[in-house]
Amino acid sequence: MITSGMTKSCMSTDRTPPIHKTLTLSVLAVACAVRLLHLFFTTRFNPLAAYLQLDAAIYDRWARVLVLGGEIGPTRLMQAPLYPWFLSLIYRFAGVNLTAVRLVQALLGTASTLLIVLITRKLFRSTAASIIAGAVAALYLPLIFYEGILLPVTLIVFLNLLLVQLLEPGDTVPGNGRLLLAGVVLGLSVVAKPIAILLWPFAFLHILLRTGRARGTESSPGETPGGHEREKDRDPQGKGTGGRRSMHSLRHLLVFSAGVVIAIAPLTIRNAVLTHEFVPLTTGGGINFYIGNNPEATGFYSVPFYKGQPIGGTPEEQQKKMYDLASAETGRTLSPREVSNFWLRRGLEYNRDNPGAFVRRTWQKLLLFWNNYERANVESLPLHRRITGILQLPLFVFGIIAPFAVVGIFLMRSRMRFLWLLYGGIISYCLAGLAFYVLARYRLPVVVFLLPFTGACITELISLITKKQIGELILVGIALGLLFYFINMTVAIDTPFGISKNLTRLGNAYIARGDTAAAVEVYREAVDVFPQNGDARRALRLITSE
Repeated sequence: MITSGMTKSCMSTDRTPPIHKTLTLSVLAVACAVRLLHLFFTTRFNPLAAYLQLDAAIYDRWARVLVLGGEIGPTRLMQAPLYPWFLSLIYRFAGVNLTAVRLVQALLGTASTLLIVLITRKLFRSTAASIIAGAVAALYLPLIFYEGILLPVTLIVFLNLLLVQLLEPGDTVPGNGRLLLAGVVLGLSVVAKPIAILLWPFAFLHILLRTGRARGTESSPGETPGGHEREKDRDPQGKGTGGRRSMHSLRHLLVFSAGVVIAIAPLTIRNAVLTHEFVPLTTGGGINFYIGNNPEATGFYSVPFYKGQPIGGTPEEQQKKMYDLASAETGRTLSPREVSNFWLRRGLEYNRDNPGAFVRRTWQKLLLFWNNYERANVESLPLHRRITGILQLPLFVFGIIAPFAVVGIFLMRSRMRFLWLLYGGIISYCLAGLAFYVLARYRLPVVVFLLPFTGACITELISLITKKQIGELILVGIALGLLFYFINMTVAIDTPFGISKNLTRLGNAYIARGDTAAAVEVYREAVDVFPQNGDARRALRLITSE
């Protein structure tokens, strides 16, 4: 069987060998060094580092208000608040210092690399798979890039990995304290990005299966040889064991759910105080659903229109215009929750009335989600790669790791019962992309659920090569080849307008930094790419009289 080599290696390691500790420390050293170098180059050479826009600027301003006082702004209920709260903690201890934020995020990225190593080893019982997964995480380009950007994705990645680490303790069942903490961690991830609520049922399933394994319902690494129940779990009269398992499972689920509620409750209470309504998370769900489901929707994020009228390109503009349009159309002043529901209905109605367009757009989103292309609406990775630094190195990208991960999912199917937390992460974030729209930073959390499978797949390939299992190797090679083509084929590129707009922003950043010569060069390139770029032309006239 094609999975036999990996299955045996998965189940054969019970203790952590010294070589694993040494290799883990080496991987962490590389991860930390690369991230600190990226921080240095960003601070020293990247003019965009201090030139925040859109969501990053809002989060920064929000955190400053929390520390220094002032008015938070109109998107307070629309956007998830955990990240600005996180920023405000850093600002309180280190001052309003963007470098300090990037340093903390670099350390979180290093910690996430460690968690990937630990999780992969526990789930697949393979030192090789865990080190490979960790090494890829240490050198994964988008992870490193977003750790230097003021956006919540780095925090979300860390919280999701910590959730898996807490719920998968190895050969034992998580205790009540660990389950409660895991629930709090999931709740915090939800407060950072509400879509994480989709992980909840998969966590439930994992807890149920974990409780069943520990109670002797199947052979597992923690059981006695042969899969027999431990003596302490047996019913002396052979009765009641199933009932006790059910009670254990129910208690574990309740404890975990209590942790989730504890983490979310402060946000819900805050929203009730501000709106006098029950708003458990945010009011941005309906608005974002309409952005991804309207006549002009492309599958990526794009500025929404309603009945031919643009709704705005910034969160503040969208909040105001969508509120005004919804209230005008209904003939009364709507509450924030009612505005969100209005736009949710409009998106659903469009999908209902245009089923063909809905199917085509959903397929397009699926292609975009599983494509190497990194599409952003705040910070463009290709733009930042133009600037001297670590990002210019040939690091790992989605188009490399995803094919191995998909094949790894198939190869590791014999361990399915152990892997529902990973499956849940992949399914949840993919479904979110299909329901709303695809962005690089929204897709990034799925990567950390794929990386353990990447490590497992490469380990299995090495095993097939070593054992000279040519037939199986050919089949795996064909599957990888097809997936590499599918994931790396060109399904979308930046438009000339988008490239020119990003170049104009880079030119503005050079001006703010006092580097006029670099700004002129970038403005000229922006005009060459998109001659109708009036902003770049005006900037050139002001600087050079061209």
